[in-house]
Amino acid sequence: MTDNVYGKILKVNENRRLIAIDTGKKLSYFYMSKGMFRQFMDYFHKNMYVFLKVKQETRIYKNYLVQNVVSIDKVLSPRGNKPKVFYDISMIKTEIKKLVNQERYRLFIDFEMSMPPYRNYQNFISEIIQVGLVLTDSSGEEIKRYQSYIKPELFPKLSKRTLKFLDISQGQVDQGDNYNNLHGLLSEMNDDFQPIAYVWGKNDKSELSKLNKIHKLDNFIHDMQFVDLLSLHKTYFRLKNDLGLFNAYNMYAKEDLDHQKHDALEDAVVTKDVFYWFKDACNHKIKVNI
Repeated sequence: MTDNVYGKILKVNENRRLIAIDTGKKLSYFYMSKGMFRQFMDYFHKNMYVFLKVKQETRIYKNYLVQNVVSIDKVLSPRGNKPKVFYDISMIKTEIKKLVNQERYRLFIDFEMSMPPYRNYQNFISEIIQVGLVLTDSSGEEIKRYQSYIKPELFPKLSKRTLKFLDISQGQVDQGDNYNNLHGLLSEMNDDFQPIAYVWGKNDKSELSKLNKIHKLDNFIHDMQFVDLLSLHKTYFRLKNDLGLFNAYNMYAKEDLDHQKHDALEDAVVTKDVFYWFKDACNHKIKVNI
Protein backbone atom coordinates (compact mmCIF):
# COMPACT_ATOMS: atom_id res chain seq x y z
CA MET A 1 0.00 0.00 0.00
CA THR A 2 1.19 3.52 -0.76
CA ASP A 3 0.47 7.07 0.33
CA ASN A 4 0.83 10.38 -1.48
CA VAL A 5 2.97 12.84 0.47
CA TYR A 6 4.00 16.40 -0.29
CA GLY A 7 5.81 19.12 1.56
CA LYS A 8 8.87 21.33 1.89
CA ILE A 9 12.35 19.85 2.15
CA LEU A 10 14.02 20.88 5.39
CA LYS A 11 16.99 18.48 5.54
CA VAL A 12 19.00 16.40 3.08
CA ASN A 13 21.34 13.55 4.01
CA GLU A 14 23.15 12.62 0.82
CA ASN A 15 25.24 9.83 2.35
CA ARG A 16 22.17 8.02 3.63
CA ARG A 17 19.91 9.05 0.74
CA LEU A 18 17.37 10.66 3.05
CA ILE A 19 15.29 13.80 2.79
CA ALA A 20 13.29 15.29 5.65
CA ILE A 21 10.01 16.94 4.73
CA ASP A 22 7.68 19.21 6.62
CA THR A 23 4.37 17.56 5.74
CA GLY A 24 2.38 20.08 7.76
CA LYS A 25 2.02 17.73 10.71
CA LYS A 26 5.57 16.73 11.59
CA LEU A 27 9.07 16.30 10.22
CA SER A 28 9.13 13.02 8.30
CA TYR A 29 12.08 11.19 6.77
CA PHE A 30 12.02 9.43 3.42
CA TYR A 31 14.55 6.97 2.01
CA MET A 32 15.35 6.50 -1.69
CA SER A 33 17.18 3.94 -3.78
CA LYS A 34 20.59 4.92 -5.09
CA GLY A 35 19.33 5.42 -8.66
CA MET A 36 16.37 7.55 -7.66
CA PHE A 37 18.41 9.74 -5.32
CA ARG A 38 21.09 10.24 -7.97
CA GLN A 39 18.48 11.20 -10.57
CA PHE A 40 16.91 13.92 -8.40
CA MET A 41 19.72 14.96 -6.07
CA ASP A 42 20.33 18.23 -7.92
CA TYR A 43 16.82 19.31 -6.90
CA PHE A 44 17.13 18.35 -3.24
CA HIS A 45 17.66 21.69 -1.53
CA LYS A 46 16.06 23.28 1.50
CA ASN A 47 12.71 24.91 0.78
CA MET A 48 12.11 22.95 -2.44
CA TYR A 49 8.72 21.23 -2.55
CA VAL A 50 8.39 17.58 -3.50
CA PHE A 51 5.38 15.37 -4.19
CA LEU A 52 6.07 11.73 -3.42
CA LYS A 53 4.44 8.33 -3.54
CA VAL A 54 5.70 6.35 -0.54
CA LYS A 55 5.13 3.01 1.11
CA GLN A 56 2.79 3.22 4.07
CA GLU A 57 4.98 1.07 6.30
CA THR A 58 7.65 2.74 8.38
CA ARG A 59 10.98 1.20 9.37
CA ILE A 60 14.11 2.07 11.27
CA TYR A 61 17.08 2.96 9.08
CA LYS A 62 20.34 4.27 10.64
CA ASN A 63 18.39 5.41 13.71
CA TYR A 64 15.83 7.24 11.58
CA LEU A 65 12.17 6.31 11.27
CA VAL A 66 11.68 6.33 7.49
CA GLN A 67 9.30 5.48 4.70
CA ASN A 68 10.58 4.21 1.37
CA VAL A 69 9.92 6.40 -1.65
CA VAL A 70 8.20 4.55 -4.50
CA SER A 71 8.23 7.44 -6.97
CA ILE A 72 8.72 11.19 -7.24
CA ASP A 73 5.80 12.87 -8.98
CA LYS A 74 6.74 16.55 -8.90
CA VAL A 75 9.52 18.88 -7.80
CA LEU A 76 9.03 22.66 -7.68
CA SER A 77 10.37 25.85 -6.19
CA PRO A 78 7.81 28.31 -4.78
CA ARG A 79 7.80 31.69 -6.51
CA GLY A 80 4.66 33.50 -5.48
CA ASN A 81 1.79 32.63 -7.75
CA LYS A 82 4.09 31.13 -10.39
CA PRO A 83 6.17 28.29 -8.91
CA LYS A 84 9.03 27.00 -11.03
CA VAL A 85 8.42 23.35 -11.89
CA PHE A 86 11.56 21.28 -12.33
CA TYR A 87 9.90 17.91 -12.75
CA ASP A 88 6.30 16.82 -13.20
CA ILE A 89 5.51 13.25 -14.24
CA SER A 90 1.98 14.20 -15.30
CA MET A 91 3.36 16.74 -17.78
CA ILE A 92 5.90 14.22 -19.05
CA LYS A 93 3.17 11.64 -19.59
CA THR A 94 1.14 14.22 -21.49
CA GLU A 95 4.08 14.87 -23.83
CA ILE A 96 4.61 11.13 -24.36
CA LYS A 97 0.93 10.76 -25.20
CA LYS A 98 1.22 13.57 -27.77
CA LEU A 99 4.23 11.85 -29.32
CA VAL A 100 2.65 8.43 -29.74
CA ASN A 101 -0.60 9.97 -31.04
CA GLN A 102 1.09 11.90 -33.85
CA GLU A 103 -0.46 11.09 -37.23
CA ARG A 104 2.75 9.97 -38.86
CA TYR A 105 4.15 7.00 -40.70
CA ARG A 106 6.03 4.77 -38.28
CA LEU A 107 9.04 2.62 -39.03
CA PHE A 108 9.83 -0.18 -36.60
CA ILE A 109 13.45 -1.27 -36.93
CA ASP A 110 15.60 -3.99 -35.46
CA PHE A 111 19.15 -5.05 -36.26
CA GLU A 112 21.25 -8.02 -35.30
CA MET A 113 24.94 -7.22 -34.98
CA SER A 114 28.13 -9.22 -35.27
CA MET A 115 29.81 -10.07 -31.99
CA PRO A 116 33.49 -10.18 -31.06
CA PRO A 117 35.34 -13.50 -30.79
CA TYR A 118 36.06 -14.95 -27.39
CA ARG A 119 39.73 -14.04 -27.77
CA ASN A 120 41.76 -11.36 -29.57
CA TYR A 121 38.86 -8.94 -29.78
CA GLN A 122 40.72 -5.71 -29.02
CA ASN A 123 40.34 -4.23 -32.54
CA PHE A 124 36.91 -5.68 -33.26
CA ILE A 125 34.14 -3.41 -34.62
CA SER A 126 30.56 -4.69 -34.65
CA GLU A 127 28.54 -4.48 -37.87
CA ILE A 128 24.89 -4.90 -38.80
CA ILE A 129 24.44 -8.39 -40.24
CA GLN A 130 20.64 -8.68 -40.27
CA VAL A 131 17.87 -6.13 -40.62
CA GLY A 132 14.13 -6.35 -40.06
CA LEU A 133 11.70 -3.48 -40.47
CA VAL A 134 7.97 -2.83 -40.58
CA LEU A 135 6.41 0.35 -41.94
CA THR A 136 2.89 1.43 -40.93
CA ASP A 137 0.79 4.37 -42.02
CA SER A 138 -0.72 6.95 -39.65
CA SER A 139 -3.69 4.68 -38.89
CA GLY A 140 -1.47 1.73 -38.01
CA GLU A 141 -2.02 -0.22 -41.21
CA GLU A 142 1.07 -2.16 -42.22
CA ILE A 143 2.30 -1.18 -45.69
CA LYS A 144 5.77 -2.73 -45.92
CA ARG A 145 7.93 -5.44 -44.39
CA TYR A 146 11.57 -6.06 -45.17
CA GLN A 147 14.22 -8.45 -43.95
CA SER A 148 17.70 -9.30 -45.16
CA TYR A 149 21.11 -10.43 -44.06
CA ILE A 150 23.80 -7.80 -44.51
CA LYS A 151 27.34 -8.85 -45.44
CA PRO A 152 29.89 -7.38 -43.02
CA GLU A 153 32.86 -5.70 -44.68
CA LEU A 154 35.25 -4.90 -41.84
CA PHE A 155 35.23 -8.42 -40.41
CA PRO A 156 33.65 -10.65 -43.11
CA LYS A 157 34.20 -13.91 -41.21
CA LEU A 158 31.76 -14.07 -38.33
CA SER A 159 32.89 -15.25 -34.93
CA LYS A 160 31.70 -18.57 -33.55
CA ARG A 161 30.11 -16.56 -30.79
CA THR A 162 27.93 -14.69 -33.33
CA LEU A 163 26.94 -17.83 -35.24
CA LYS A 164 25.98 -19.64 -32.04
CA PHE A 165 24.08 -16.74 -30.46
CA LEU A 166 22.03 -15.95 -33.58
CA ASP A 167 21.80 -19.59 -34.73
CA ILE A 168 22.82 -18.70 -38.28
CA SER A 169 25.49 -19.85 -40.75
CA GLN A 170 28.29 -17.95 -42.43
CA GLY A 171 26.76 -18.89 -45.80
CA GLN A 172 23.43 -17.18 -45.00
CA VAL A 173 25.19 -13.91 -44.29
CA ASP A 174 27.55 -14.25 -47.27
CA GLN A 175 24.48 -14.35 -49.55
CA GLY A 176 23.04 -11.22 -47.97
CA ASP A 177 22.84 -7.64 -49.21
CA ASN A 178 25.53 -5.02 -48.68
CA TYR A 179 25.37 -2.11 -46.28
CA ASN A 180 25.26 0.51 -49.05
CA ASN A 181 21.94 -0.89 -50.25
CA LEU A 182 20.53 -0.89 -46.73
CA HIS A 183 21.61 2.73 -46.39
CA GLY A 184 19.89 3.56 -49.68
CA LEU A 185 16.68 1.81 -48.62
CA LEU A 186 16.45 3.66 -45.33
CA SER A 187 17.33 6.99 -46.94
CA GLU A 188 14.64 6.48 -49.57
CA MET A 189 12.02 5.54 -46.97
CA ASN A 190 12.93 8.61 -44.97
CA ASP A 191 12.55 10.82 -48.06
CA ASP A 192 9.26 9.22 -49.12
CA PHE A 193 7.47 8.89 -45.77
CA GLN A 194 9.31 10.98 -43.12
CA PRO A 195 8.47 8.26 -40.56
CA ILE A 196 9.16 8.23 -36.85
CA ALA A 197 11.59 5.36 -36.39
CA TYR A 198 10.84 3.33 -33.28
CA VAL A 199 13.59 1.13 -31.85
CA TRP A 200 13.98 -0.81 -28.62
CA GLY A 201 17.05 0.57 -26.87
CA LYS A 202 19.82 2.83 -28.11
CA ASN A 203 22.03 0.34 -29.96
CA ASP A 204 20.25 0.30 -33.33
CA LYS A 205 20.53 4.04 -33.90
CA SER A 206 24.14 4.20 -32.72
CA GLU A 207 25.12 1.29 -35.00
CA LEU A 208 23.59 3.05 -37.99
CA SER A 209 25.42 6.27 -37.19
CA LYS A 210 28.71 4.44 -36.67
CA LEU A 211 28.53 2.48 -39.95
CA ASN A 212 27.47 5.55 -41.94
CA LYS A 213 30.64 7.28 -40.75
CA ILE A 214 32.83 4.23 -41.37
CA HIS A 215 31.50 3.82 -44.91
CA LYS A 216 31.57 7.59 -45.48
CA LEU A 217 27.87 7.72 -46.34
CA ASP A 218 25.36 10.48 -45.75
CA ASN A 219 24.27 10.20 -42.14
CA PHE A 220 20.52 10.38 -42.85
CA ILE A 221 19.67 9.63 -39.22
CA HIS A 222 20.18 13.32 -38.42
CA ASP A 223 17.03 13.94 -40.50
CA MET A 224 15.07 10.95 -39.20
CA GLN A 225 13.31 11.10 -35.85
CA PHE A 226 14.33 8.11 -33.75
CA VAL A 227 12.39 7.20 -30.61
CA ASP A 228 13.61 4.68 -28.06
CA LEU A 229 10.47 2.77 -27.06
CA LEU A 230 12.29 1.17 -24.12
CA SER A 231 13.11 4.62 -22.73
CA LEU A 232 9.47 5.69 -23.11
CA HIS A 233 8.36 2.67 -21.11
CA LYS A 234 10.89 3.34 -18.35
CA THR A 235 9.81 6.97 -18.10
CA TYR A 236 6.05 6.48 -18.39
CA PHE A 237 5.84 3.53 -15.99
CA ARG A 238 8.78 4.79 -13.88
CA LEU A 239 10.65 1.51 -14.07
CA LYS A 240 13.90 1.14 -12.17
CA ASN A 241 15.43 -1.39 -14.56
CA ASP A 242 15.45 -1.96 -18.30
CA LEU A 243 12.54 -3.95 -19.66
CA GLY A 244 13.27 -6.64 -22.22
CA LEU A 245 11.34 -6.42 -25.48
CA PHE A 246 9.77 -9.85 -25.10
CA ASN A 247 9.00 -9.20 -21.44
CA ALA A 248 7.13 -6.08 -22.58
CA TYR A 249 5.20 -8.17 -25.12
CA ASN A 250 4.28 -10.71 -22.45
CA MET A 251 3.24 -7.91 -20.09
CA TYR A 252 0.70 -6.59 -22.59
CA ALA A 253 -0.41 -9.88 -24.13
CA LYS A 254 -0.60 -11.58 -20.72
CA GLU A 255 0.91 -14.69 -22.26
CA ASP A 256 4.42 -15.90 -22.88
CA LEU A 257 5.71 -15.49 -26.41
CA ASP A 258 7.82 -18.37 -27.62
CA HIS A 259 11.52 -18.20 -26.83
CA GLN A 260 13.17 -15.27 -28.58
CA LYS A 261 15.04 -16.39 -31.69
CA HIS A 262 17.14 -13.23 -32.14
CA ASP A 263 15.61 -12.67 -35.56
CA ALA A 264 15.56 -9.05 -36.72
CA LEU A 265 12.18 -9.15 -38.48
CA GLU A 266 10.52 -10.97 -35.59
CA ASP A 267 11.87 -8.35 -33.19
CA ALA A 268 10.69 -5.51 -35.45
CA VAL A 269 7.18 -7.01 -35.54
CA VAL A 270 7.17 -7.42 -31.76
CA THR A 271 8.35 -3.80 -31.39
CA LYS A 272 5.40 -2.72 -33.54
CA ASP A 273 2.94 -4.71 -31.44
CA VAL A 274 4.38 -3.35 -28.20
CA PHE A 275 4.17 0.22 -29.54
CA TYR A 276 0.45 0.01 -30.32
CA TRP A 277 -0.28 -1.54 -26.92
CA PHE A 278 1.75 1.22 -25.31
CA LYS A 279 -0.21 3.80 -27.28
CA ASP A 280 -3.45 2.27 -25.98
CA ALA A 281 -2.07 2.41 -22.43
CA CYS A 282 -1.19 6.11 -22.84
CA ASN A 283 -4.74 6.76 -24.06
CA HIS A 284 -6.21 4.77 -21.14
CA LYS A 285 -7.76 2.19 -23.45
CA ILE A 286 -6.04 -0.64 -21.62
CA LYS A 287 -4.74 -0.97 -18.07
CA VAL A 288 -1.24 -2.27 -17.52
CA ASN A 289 -0.06 -3.86 -14.31
CA ILE A 290 3.69 -3.40 -13.90
